[in-house]
Amino acid sequence: MMDNMTKKAVWKVICALLALMLVMALAATAVLLLWPLGDSGSTGLKRTEAVLQAEQPKEAETRTKTQIQITGAEPAEDTEDEIAADGDYIISSSGTKVLKDADIEGMSAKELNYARNEIFARHGRKFDSKELRDYFESKSWYKGEYSAEEFDEKSDSVLNEVEKKNVQFLEMAEEELEPGGYKLDQ
Repeated sequence: MMDNMTKKAVWKVICALLALMLVMALAATAVLLLWPLGDSGSTGLKRTEAVLQAEQPKEAETRTKTQIQITGAEPAEDTEDEIAADGDYIISSSGTKVLKDADIEGMSAKELNYARNEIFARHGRKFDSKELRDYFESKSWYKGEYSAEEFDEKSDSVLNEVEKKNVQFLEMAEEELEPGGYKLDQ
């Protein structure tokens, strides 16, 4: 059997080993938390700052989306007689995106006519048709500045290429649904 002195020595060694393992575990934890992932030239602090900077645009985007939802107009009911509007527009992207069949699926000849004229209305065209005049004057964004003749003279320089393509596309789709196009003021 071991004498008292040997037992004390064994316990000291065991305690020293346990203390050493504890210190190594703490050091490893500190290294893992502070060591940068994948970028050997930066510190953990810089990595944290980069992560925060990457998150800030997402927060700003969420805040902006929330503001738009709060202040945006409610779309109208989608019926044959009432033109459906996205934020007060029939096709809100018709000035920036070339339209495809899927974008106009289910639309009536009247809706297609209004959508085509909406492109002109965004640029300040006034309308001779009472039906179109009444419709666009009810929109908060509409500011009629140019008579039909004035607008027609300058439309090539006012409309962008996407809008020109969409005007043709909408006119052809309207003609397909209703030969001769939708009849205004009836």
